[in-house]
Amino acid sequence: MIEEHDSRTIRCRKLGHPVEFAYCRTEAGGRLCSKILDCWWEVFDVRAFLEKEAPEALSELLSRRPENKIETILDLIDKAKKRRGSPE
Repeated sequence: MIEEHDSRTIRCRKLGHPVEFAYCRTEAGGRLCSKILDCWWEVFDVRAFLEKEAPEALSELLSRRPENKIETILDLIDKAKKRRGSPE
């Protein structure tokens, strides 16, 4: 069952505070967080769990291009400008 580990909690390296596994499973717009394997491997065999319960999501995660911090920041700036209605 995919929700089996959802209530487990660890400190998120990205956010800096505790989060449940459920958040990590859906953090990226319903997709797995890019750090899910790095963060959870010491708690339980997260890779084997995802291979069994969410093989398509794991495959998509493994095929993603690594995040570039500069691109991520620029993307966040663009999104903020669009929310504000800024022309630039």
